Amino acid sequence: MNQRKTVFLTLWLSYLLILAIPVAVSAYLYHNMKDALVDNANRSNMAMLEQVREVVENHLTDLDQLSMQVANHPKLQTLWNMKDGERYIEYWEAMKVMNNMQLGSKFIHNFFLYLHDQDVILSQNMKTDTNTYFSDILPYKDKTTEEVKELLLTGYHFNSFWPSMTVYDQSKEKNMITSAVTFPLGEGQNVRATLVMYIDEQHIFNLLNQIKWANSASMYIVDATGETILSYSEHGMELGQGMLSRIQGANNYETTAYNGEKMLLSHTRGNSGWTYVSLAPEKVVLSRVTELQKQAIMLLILAVLIGTAIAYGMAYRSYSPIRDMVLSLMNGNGDAAPASAAKRMNEYEFIKSSIKHNLEEGKKLRQALEGHTPVVRAHYLSRLLKGQVTTSTFKQDSLDFIDVKFHTDYLSVALIEVDDCSRFVRNNNEEEWALVRFILANLSQELIKEKGHVIETEHNQLALLLQSPDASSASRAERDNIIAELKDLIESRFNMDITIAYSSIREGMEEVGRCYSEALSALDYRIVHGIGKMINYEDIKGLERQYYHYPMDVETQLMNMLKAGDYAGTEKLLNELYTQNITSGTMTPEMGKCLFFDLLSTVLKVMNALKLDTGPDDGSGSFDPAKEFLNSTSASDMQNRLKELCHGICSSVQEARSAQGDRLNNELLAFIAKHYKDNSLSLTMLADHFNMTPQYISGYFKKHNNRNLTDYIVDIRLTEAKRLLAESGCTVLQVAQQVGYATDIGFIRVFKKQEGITPGKYREMNAS
Repeated sequence: MNQRKTVFLTLWLSYLLILAIPVAVSAYLYHNMKDALVDNANRSNMAMLEQVREVVENHLTDLDQLSMQVANHPKLQTLWNMKDGERYIEYWEAMKVMNNMQLGSKFIHNFFLYLHDQDVILSQNMKTDTNTYFSDILPYKDKTTEEVKELLLTGYHFNSFWPSMTVYDQSKEKNMITSAVTFPLGEGQNVRATLVMYIDEQHIFNLLNQIKWANSASMYIVDATGETILSYSEHGMELGQGMLSRIQGANNYETTAYNGEKMLLSHTRGNSGWTYVSLAPEKVVLSRVTELQKQAIMLLILAVLIGTAIAYGMAYRSYSPIRDMVLSLMNGNGDAAPASAAKRMNEYEFIKSSIKHNLEEGKKLRQALEGHTPVVRAHYLSRLLKGQVTTSTFKQDSLDFIDVKFHTDYLSVALIEVDDCSRFVRNNNEEEWALVRFILANLSQELIKEKGHVIETEHNQLALLLQSPDASSASRAERDNIIAELKDLIESRFNMDITIAYSSIREGMEEVGRCYSEALSALDYRIVHGIGKMINYEDIKGLERQYYHYPMDVETQLMNMLKAGDYAGTEKLLNELYTQNITSGTMTPEMGKCLFFDLLSTVLKVMNALKLDTGPDDGSGSFDPAKEFLNSTSASDMQNRLKELCHGICSSVQEARSAQGDRLNNELLAFIAKHYKDNSLSLTMLADHFNMTPQYISGYFKKHNNRNLTDYIVDIRLTEAKRLLAESGCTVLQVAQQVGYATDIGFIRVFKKQEGITPGKYREMNAS
């Protein structure tokens, strides 16, 4: 037992060795923690700076959108293009146009259009001159009117920005960032108008406040000329020339000095030319690093202590199953050798010897099982003959285990019944009959070889499950020769009188039970033919009954085919029934009429279930299929009339399905035509309305219309939009809302993607 304790120690030391790996790695990482955390802080600052840049740049597109709206609007273009004394448009119409311009957000606080030749300022709600506007309406705190006019309204501007300045907006002081664009666009020598836009500094601060800033960093926005547009600092730090020189070039982050203090500097440049700068004190980062270093040491010590305890527990837990297994093997093994060996070796050696011992026992069991294989095989084949086996559930490896092989799908059954063996046996006891069956079984198997299997069915009867390459006459002749040879050999060598009855050749293992029934039916005719004969079922099958063959399962199959509209399957089944019952020539005319009226009854049941009235009118307002059958002169005539009736039913079923599919497609098209102006119209909305899944609606629409549903809705909306743009005076936003778009942004994007031009350009082209 002391030796077995080494297993526990081995496990414990193994777990401790595994624990030592992360401990060593942690110790190494501890020494590199400061640089890693500083670099991580730089990356974090850079990531948040990129987020700030993306947020501000996204909102700066509002200025570009407003500039393009003003530049491309025909009524506003007329204002700065009209000559002296001409008034193609009144100022109030221009104010109305500007008032209708919808901004994507509240980023632009205010804007106005200055007409140079007329010294007129037009805003969304007023018309005035520059002196009045900059003196009474929007005066600057630290600049005179002339200074403002010189700064904003003189010269050529394209996306020009000025740093935040204090203005009085409705008697309230607000810090505004100013942007200006001159018109016509791109003409620096012929400036006719200037669009001035104001950005409330507080809006940008609100955007920055939504972003969680780390390490007490200060935020600066610098334009392309190096002038600070906006600063956001909790420490009052400002960028000097030395700091500005370090932020030129590509995006980067580094550690630099500011007033004798180490700072983490990050900067990135946007598409607008603005540079976004973050400046954070390194001491803030280092304080966190120092704190984390102390925590790391404490956690490392605690982890070693806890890991040692856990390793002990895991080693004990892992050892427990080994101990229990050893005890179970010692208590449950009848052989004393492994148990005595456990006293001289540890658990691993004991388990190894026990497994070897059990494998030897398993080998003996397999050998014993192989001895029972013939019994299992005989039981399976016997159940297969009686139709008690679902052949689809048996896998080939299961059949290989019991040594059952089928090389072909064409099978037949032959029954060998011993009528007299008195010249071979003496006492007629079970032992002698067992010998008889043994001789017959071995002789039969030797003769048929791999072409079949032998099964004991009764006290004096064997069954041969024979395989044939096909059901041709040559295969039947070959099988008959084998059966005749077997009969001659048994009778001549062992002086037995036997009768052999065999079935027809059928395709498929599921037909084995039917073959067995045919062989039994043929065997019953030995009373007529006498014993010691060979009886073929195909020779007597026309004499075995005086009733027609139309079982309930066949009737159910016929009804299902009619309801499914499968005329090909229906015709094939009717032909098989006609061949089995009429072509054999053993059925009376009266029994034939009963068969056809039974078939007609099945067809009428289907017609009643489907509520169909298939067939010509006899003049009385109704169709009477029974009268049609009574007027038939032959069985083939009845068969043809029955086929015509079934064909009509199948055609009606298929037409009903086609009409139902067309109706659903028409309903889909009508619903889209009615609701295309609704901006909530979507695949999900259609699926909910028609109580179907979105996947089914999408696939169904594409199948019936050869195009995607989403593309169809877009085409309808754009067709109506083009009409409105060409014929009405609605704004682009109004047109977008009338054709199912919530905003003009999405409408413009889709319109340009489909047509290649913007809606405004399309209207301009059609107007000309």
